[in-house]
Amino acid sequence: MRQKAWAIHFVYAGIFLLLAGGQMYAVESFQLTPSATKFLAHNVGPGPETPRGALNHLMVNSGADVRETISPPSWIAWAALSAGTVMAVHGGLLIARKK
Repeated sequence: MRQKAWAIHFVYAGIFLLLAGGQMYAVESFQLTPSATKFLAHNVGPGPETPRGALNHLMVNSGADVRETISPPSWIAWAALSAGTVMAVHGGLLIARKK
């Protein structure tokens, strides 16, 4: 029973990657909300001690409606679709082998 539980995780992870890859393939760019942009500026981007980080923090904290646009490269969609397919099929084969 323990092996079957792991196999279903492979299937679910594969389906998730398939959906994420399809979404990235269908959409050219993603525009974040102002709160997500502020979160990224404070936690992920360059620190406020660098010139770019200081400008980012100034723009985000000024109260303006700043929205970050993310444009992922096209190869990421194909990589997610491929990995999702392999994981879903592998999980399905593990489930079928245990029956």
